Amino acid sequence: MPINTMNKSLRLNNVSINENVSKWIEQDIIVPDTKPDAVKLINVTVSPYVNNVEVMQDKIKVSGIINYFIIYKVEDNTFSNRGLFTTHPYSEVLDVNGAMPDMSAVIKPICKNVIYSLPNERKISVKSEIVFKTKLKQICDINLINRFDCENEIECKMCKKDFCNIVQDKKSIIASKEEFMLPKEAEDFYELLNVETKIINKEYKESYNKIMLKGDIDIKIIYLSEDQNETVKKVKYTLPFSAMVELENINENSKFNISYNMQDFELKLNSDITTSKTMNADYQIEVDIVMYEDEEVEYIEDFYSQNNELKYNVNNINAVTKTRDFNKNISTRENISNIISDEMKLLDYRLDTSYIVPSVSGKNVNLEGQAKVSLLLQNTNTLELESKSIEIIVNENFEVENVVDSANIYVDIIDDNISITQNGTDLDVRIELVVNTSIEDVNTFNIIENIEDGTLDISNLDSINIYVVKNGDTLWNIAKKYKTSVDKIVMTNDIQDPNTISVGQKILVIR
Repeated sequence: MPINTMNKSLRLNNVSINENVSKWIEQDIIVPDTKPDAVKLINVTVSPYVNNVEVMQDKIKVSGIINYFIIYKVEDNTFSNRGLFTTHPYSEVLDVNGAMPDMSAVIKPICKNVIYSLPNERKISVKSEIVFKTKLKQICDINLINRFDCENEIECKMCKKDFCNIVQDKKSIIASKEEFMLPKEAEDFYELLNVETKIINKEYKESYNKIMLKGDIDIKIIYLSEDQNETVKKVKYTLPFSAMVELENINENSKFNISYNMQDFELKLNSDITTSKTMNADYQIEVDIVMYEDEEVEYIEDFYSQNNELKYNVNNINAVTKTRDFNKNISTRENISNIISDEMKLLDYRLDTSYIVPSVSGKNVNLEGQAKVSLLLQNTNTLELESKSIEIIVNENFEVENVVDSANIYVDIIDDNISITQNGTDLDVRIELVVNTSIEDVNTFNIIENIEDGTLDISNLDSINIYVVKNGDTLWNIAKKYKTSVDKIVMTNDIQDPNTISVGQKILVIR
């Protein structure tokens, strides 16, 4: 006869995969007829974006665009340095062991290496190593038994645990075309050389059935001005964005985990405006919103009947009960002597942290590797541009607390900032890193279904037994084996602490 139960329903992450997958992507770029021939390549900056993801069995298909900013030398009476911006689509298949079609993916691409050459004056060959920082998750619905809704007496082992119960998981796209004018100190543009973006000042505010997202896109622009003296300029602009996303069942207990991923960004001069300070920005940001509630749940971990044989189906599920995030700020400073010549002026710099490798041993997190810094320099005499790379050694250790052996630990550099001061031939480099350590508490749950009451065969059960405690035994397991109760064993043997028994201890068991 079926036995009814009262259940608590939860939505949890039961699989989490964090993996970096590297791919080399090659592209031939043709110098357009409107630009002069290229004599020498000075610098190539590669900015990859992912805007479409398809998760398959053990694979992920990603597609998007790559923006190429190229600075090159020409033979020209007006400008000897020129810039070329071009964008190209790509599609790649990533091998990710354990990926399944019903998983949700967040993928952030970064460029780790760039190799470029000039086969002829109209063709530029670029080979770039793109690291796809891949995060996969799968949400499962589980039902934990709170109590039995039946007349039969059933022995229950209760458990109380904290859960992050996922109420809603939603992706949304913030897309916009914005027109803006650069600040007064910016000079009129002749040509863009490079554009870098970063999402900053992220915040949200929840209300009834909606959440308002706000933030800024920090834009850094390197360009040639129209004054025809070949001076390279740099200007920054902060572009605000906002969006309203509809969510269900927001209440005072709702909490949010929100991540942002730039899927596309293109900046152009507005040709319809007479001033060359008016820009058009076309961008697309993917927002991943997880709304959850922290709940303490008491449920039945194990059960049996002293008088009946209970039959049921069991499914074992590994699930993440709680996720904790810790951010650690790491600072490093290095003064590099005689790294550039006297006639060189530092124009711009860019930080690459992909060569810093995090590792975890127990509670200790270690960051080790090199922070790669790309420099853009200009000769103050000849006005020729030059690129140069330097490496800053990073070796930092810190400890995280409250980590159990079964936990999954993921470490990622989620933000970085760099400032460089030139003093003659010396550079003073300061780097700030924000390191996120995400700890997932993983537990195995026995999901019990289709419980039925049957007849208990007691032919092999003696009324009185002397049991010798073995390694790993508990009073619960002993009572379940002999179809008695823990309370009865405790009273019969005058046990002071039911949670403490010793290997070799003799216990009298009476049914």
